Amino acid sequence: MSRTLARAIALPLVALLALPVLAFGADGGTGSALKRVTFTFTAHRPFDHVFLAGTFNGWSTDATPMHLDTGRYEVTLPLPPGEYRYKFVADGEWITDEKAKRFLPDGFGGQNSVIDVDESFAGLDLSRGDGRVFLDGLAHRETAWERSVGTDGTVAIRTRAWRGDVEEVRLLWSGSPEAAGENAGRSGSPADGDPMLLFDTDGTYDYYRLELSSPRFAYHFVLVDGESRATLDRAGPHSEPPGVPAPFEFDAAGQVAFRTPDWVKDGVIYQIFPERFANGKPDNDPDFSEWYYEGVTELPPSGKTNGEYFHLVDDWYDVAGLVRSPYKTDGKPDWNSFYGGDIEGVRANLDYLQDIGVTIIYFNPVFESKSNHKYDAATYRKLDPHFGTNEEFAAFVSECHERGMRVVIDLAINHSGHTHWAFVDAREKGEESEYWDWYEWKKWPVPGGIVNAPANPLDYYDCWWGFGAMPNLNFDLSRANPKEQSVIDIAEASPNWPLVNHLLDVAEYWLVEVGIDGYRLDVAGEVPFWFWELFRERVRSANPDAYILGELWDASPEWVNGRYFDAVMNYKFFRDPVLAFIARGDYGASEFDRALAPGRLIYADQGVRAMMNLLDSHDTERFLTTVGGDARRLKLAVLFAMTYVGAPSIYYGDEVAMTGAHDPDCRRPFLWNWTEDAGRVEMHGYFRDLARLRTSRECFTRGDFRTLLADGAVFAFRRGLGDDHAVVVLNAGEKEATVSLVLGDEIHRYVSGSGGPTGLSHATLRDHVTGESVNIDRSGGGASVTVTIPPLTGRVYTPVVSEIMSHPPDGK
Repeated sequence: MSRTLARAIALPLVALLALPVLAFGADGGTGSALKRVTFTFTAHRPFDHVFLAGTFNGWSTDATPMHLDTGRYEVTLPLPPGEYRYKFVADGEWITDEKAKRFLPDGFGGQNSVIDVDESFAGLDLSRGDGRVFLDGLAHRETAWERSVGTDGTVAIRTRAWRGDVEEVRLLWSGSPEAAGENAGRSGSPADGDPMLLFDTDGTYDYYRLELSSPRFAYHFVLVDGESRATLDRAGPHSEPPGVPAPFEFDAAGQVAFRTPDWVKDGVIYQIFPERFANGKPDNDPDFSEWYYEGVTELPPSGKTNGEYFHLVDDWYDVAGLVRSPYKTDGKPDWNSFYGGDIEGVRANLDYLQDIGVTIIYFNPVFESKSNHKYDAATYRKLDPHFGTNEEFAAFVSECHERGMRVVIDLAINHSGHTHWAFVDAREKGEESEYWDWYEWKKWPVPGGIVNAPANPLDYYDCWWGFGAMPNLNFDLSRANPKEQSVIDIAEASPNWPLVNHLLDVAEYWLVEVGIDGYRLDVAGEVPFWFWELFRERVRSANPDAYILGELWDASPEWVNGRYFDAVMNYKFFRDPVLAFIARGDYGASEFDRALAPGRLIYADQGVRAMMNLLDSHDTERFLTTVGGDARRLKLAVLFAMTYVGAPSIYYGDEVAMTGAHDPDCRRPFLWNWTEDAGRVEMHGYFRDLARLRTSRECFTRGDFRTLLADGAVFAFRRGLGDDHAVVVLNAGEKEATVSLVLGDEIHRYVSGSGGPTGLSHATLRDHVTGESVNIDRSGGGASVTVTIPPLTGRVYTPVVSEIMSHPPDGK
């Protein structure tokens, strides 16, 4: 369901000296000088914490603190020229800067402030070795991305400095007992601290990391540049000498280890809208005999109605009604048509899914419900009878497991359907119903029969965005929705335990009795934090390897940790940048790089690797429709998805070039006649080859990430793990581009024989798309390559040694 209506494990990376150093501008260019930009917020009442959030920090609500100075909050940032959108976040309240010169809609009915940084702003020179450390805006908030505990007890400590500003960041710490373990011991003296690894960078910050395995320790950071040293501790950033530091404290006993399933990191997700994938069992097609279809299965004598009309479409390939219903006079599409897709249809096509490299099937809801989308559950314990039985679904899941595939199902529990047995009981009996408190009632009785929602449902009960068919569930008896959503501590809530326990039992049932492997959680932000903590505990108790995925469309670092979700649907830091760069051409490569980076850097590494990277879904128009049918752009987008950090997701039918506008048109039946169209056959093969490539190489599933080039319309990056490396180049422009790439020390060591096979006299990169090879230039003691990329095309290069070899090339 659309969230728009509601609101890496770091491995040793390429040495930075081997990479081009670029200053990325917000306009997509390079080489833009930084400007000194000061933001001020005059508050009319005191706040405990005020932060600046905007496009420059991934809309993080705690990355950029503002300090109180003579009655106003202030922070100065070094920003390259460009347009930036922002708001103030004061004690959790989002506030528009009314003093801004212009504004843009924020997508939630309000406005973002906009600042245009141009040459009128004073310059700010940040450079390594100049003996100056720029401290404003730096902070260590002890959030999940800044310190994350793995299941082995290792603690990853991360922080950041302004990009290109310091030569080194050191972690000074004292532990009890001292760290012991691989890559987690002390490398320096307690007084000097340990150097932190510069593991990633974006257009604003450099990011540093160090792992420790001491269960308890105190720590602070020292930023070194030339002869200057600055401290970042609990008191904030300040120049040395600071006196006695105020250290941060860490105690593993008070932390929750964060583990995400490896099978997600290694997998390729395939999203199926069950009613539209395949009809494997026509005898269970919808006959609309259930009580909730009474009176809505026949057309009036005129043959037209703008009300509900539930019916089965006889022709699987007749999709005209999904654009404009032949039964409506208002020109709207057919929301209530059915085609007969079922679980048997998916089971019969598991060979097809395996052939294209799918390892994870994600189903939209499968529970019994009135609609074709099934987000309006009539019960959470029963498969929709027109999909099959619970026993058939369990057998299907078992067969998937035998094939090495996993199954994830959609769970919508911020609301039920108005046909849900508890809602029906409460609507009929009023306060005498034992389920009355499961919903938030405003007025009773509700007019009309129980088959239909009332015309003005919000007058009678709280429901999802005013849709009477989806009454909101009442989790907290002490406060009304939506105020219950932001409550973190269960001690501050009055849990509706009969409802809560029922939903937890439901979650356990499908994991234990049916054997599914995880949940995608619909409109997850509209359910209280404390409930999701209980949910994770119950789910992981039932299946320690289960996947917990939240549908959150915005930056969501507070949700991705060992208490709540493994990951989120990565609309914000994958799909949105891909649309802007590849689909629409709104971004240059450097802006694309900046838009992607927060998705790797505001979440703990475990979550980054498990993100669901999608191009489209049941809630969006299909990617190929977005790009006007340009198959080159879809190919370029899927090439990026299959080689980027996180789990790539295919929306059913994209691999055979299906199109479709917004819901319900994006939910067309699968084109099983795709083999009759040469273009669809070619697209299918392209998806299949890239999916297989991803799952066959650890550099894509587990490897590090490093941007090599972001200039104009060309974006190039490296993925690497051990001796497994790949260089990916995207040209999102309309013209051919020739670029030179410095590959970095890791690949250089491999192709020169010091890190891989020995005695090699020649090395090349081979492209997995075309099979073409290019020579690696090793002159000057490094490794570089010059490649020419056609317009709207991508290349995936891996090192291949063509002469004396101890094993066959990975790029064969």
